Amino acid sequence: MEEKLQKVAEDFLKMIQGKLPTEKADKPFIVGIVGMIGSGRTLLAKTLVDNLKGAVLNCANSARYVLKEAGMSWGENVYAVLYNTTEWLIKNGHIAVYDGNQVDKDRREKIKELADELGVKYYLLKIITSEPTAEKYLREKYSQPPKNTFEDFWPGTDADDIVQNLKERNKDFFAIDQEDPGPEFFAEIENEGTIEEFKQKAVEVAEKLQ
Repeated sequence: MEEKLQKVAEDFLKMIQGKLPTEKADKPFIVGIVGMIGSGRTLLAKTLVDNLKGAVLNCANSARYVLKEAGMSWGENVYAVLYNTTEWLIKNGHIAVYDGNQVDKDRREKIKELADELGVKYYLLKIITSEPTAEKYLREKYSQPPKNTFEDFWPGTDADDIVQNLKERNKDFFAIDQEDPGPEFFAEIENEGTIEEFKQKAVEVAEKLQ
């Protein structure tokens, strides 16, 4: 990792360390989530964190915020920052919950290799939703002015900017269905109802993970 990126990764980790839960996990593990943009990945991740002892959110948009502040591009740099944090969290007795950055097969395989190296499980979850539902959720989510902070960063200028070419931006997610062999999902969660219904499904998944 180049020096500038290493500094960003360290800064990101320090911000995560400042918000650690008081309790560590009974058994550390890694959770990855795949789903369309707007499918509810962050909501699922946050609900899991709220219901898993010792769990910590490894948020892709928070990594983008830190990289943007440092004048660096996203892409693989986001993956590198999150990977560095995941390794630290597992080694220090926590559960690392990704809210995105898992659709790429090579990235998933590297995280699985890290899990195997550290002797922990890597659980992959899939959210199933329709494009109209995803667009509706995005427009609702980004209807208010952004705060653009570490905890609440927008990777776009407004709702129209974020949802434009949704199918093109989700092509990596759709490509998962073409993988042979395909990934093994711990759970597939449908998100076509209310937010409360989806959160309840997330709580049930958390109970199974424990």
